Amino acid sequence: MKKTLLIICALVLAVSCTEDFETININPNYPASAEPGLLLPGVQREMAYNWGDQGWEEGFTVVQYGARLQFTSGDTYNWSPSGDPYDNAYASLRDVENIIRDTEANEDAQNYYGVALVMKSWIYSYVTDAYGDVPYSEATMGIENGNVTPAFDAQSAIYAGMLADLETANTVLTDADNISGDIFYDGDIEKWRKFANSLRLRLLMRISDVDNATAVAGMIQITSNPSAYPIFESNEDMTVVTWNSDNPQPKYDTRSGSFDEVRLSQTLETRLKDLNDNRLYVFAQPTTASEKGIFSENFDDYVGMPNGLDDEAALGYSPSGNPDESGSNFISRLGILLGCRACNPEQASATASQTIIMSYSELQFILAEAAERGFISTGDATTYYENGIRASFEYYTERVAAGGWSDIANAMQATDIDGYVAQNAVALSGDTDDNLAKIALQKWISLFYTGFEGWSDWRRTGMPEVIPGPDAVNDGMVPVRFQYPNSVKSTNSENYNAAVQSMGADDINTKLWWDVD
Repeated sequence: MKKTLLIICALVLAVSCTEDFETININPNYPASAEPGLLLPGVQREMAYNWGDQGWEEGFTVVQYGARLQFTSGDTYNWSPSGDPYDNAYASLRDVENIIRDTEANEDAQNYYGVALVMKSWIYSYVTDAYGDVPYSEATMGIENGNVTPAFDAQSAIYAGMLADLETANTVLTDADNISGDIFYDGDIEKWRKFANSLRLRLLMRISDVDNATAVAGMIQITSNPSAYPIFESNEDMTVVTWNSDNPQPKYDTRSGSFDEVRLSQTLETRLKDLNDNRLYVFAQPTTASEKGIFSENFDDYVGMPNGLDDEAALGYSPSGNPDESGSNFISRLGILLGCRACNPEQASATASQTIIMSYSELQFILAEAAERGFISTGDATTYYENGIRASFEYYTERVAAGGWSDIANAMQATDIDGYVAQNAVALSGDTDDNLAKIALQKWISLFYTGFEGWSDWRRTGMPEVIPGPDAVNDGMVPVRFQYPNSVKSTNSENYNAAVQSMGADDINTKLWWDVD
């Protein structure tokens, strides 16, 4: 009898344990999903660092803000398949997708949902503008159903998805500032709406030559109804990461050799000097040979070097042509705003430089181009254009003041902006082609160290001109995309091959969908 009772009890316990298995085996220390406020700052920080790193590498050299003094393969277009930004982007997108999954149907979490849609669109725009066709519709299915070999979507479909998500984000973001962990806007939801619509204008302009009807309709929708579609109104609205002493600006902790490998490009030097543009004081430092430290009023103390020199020619470059005046002491470093503490131990700042995701200045140049090309009737090209120039000067004046570099700040504050914009080389006083070239040049200057937006805009417009250096390979052609990572070729070969067949060869000269210049 006792034996029978024991068997019955064991069976009851077994059934009970099976029914409650999922409940009693949940480890409270490892939740199935993380709070959005914990995931968001990690994604923002990771992608801002990556954006800054790309700005330092291809972002500086391809469109010639900076030139390489050492390890010049990137500057001579000897590019290899790149897992950056691909790997970082998709690692971050998994967390973004988790936020979307956990908040989309939650009425109390719509602001997280909207913010996640904006982050998703920014990150996808970054990765698709690097490679072209990439996984999108199936990209994060591994979270739910284990699909680790996602199909690649056409870039046109990715852009349609991003634009739709940004419009949705503008709608679902509310007035309640009820999110935490946000290192872009500290939870300011109205500024997130402005970013959503400003980013949408960036993407609409990007596709304006290949899908003009969509681009123009979207631009008119946004600019004709600012209450429903708010956009950046000043530098206070721009999307940046402000670093702190615990998380310093990305170049602050780099070794001096890594910082010194990138020097002022002769292209940026010449263009700024031709315009008597005081932003030269911010973007570069006087040469070491000038013995002027981090600032000199004399433009002659700022000297750039040509892009596209091979390693030997770069290390031995002499701006004067005198072999005794060759090497790094005679070429300007990049500006102290970006300086590392190892190379400028007394003057470098951990916090003055922000990582710019999108600026008010860039937005104004987008609107200036849209008005000049007749895409929008709200506002006029000259006003937008001059707003963009003034905003760029004001931004850099504020940042060098924040770093305590009073001589540079005073020189920037002394700039005669009215006189600057009135110059024949600056004023929008010509025909449409001439005006668009001026808008493109000023936009290029303003995009200094903004990821590789300068490269993306050059690919779209062909302006301002990029002339490959004397030792450039790739048949002297400027690259227009990254090659897919080798890991993708080996782990997702079937879908990789389909993408290559659709796009064209997986090389750095295959144009993206929107690149029809």
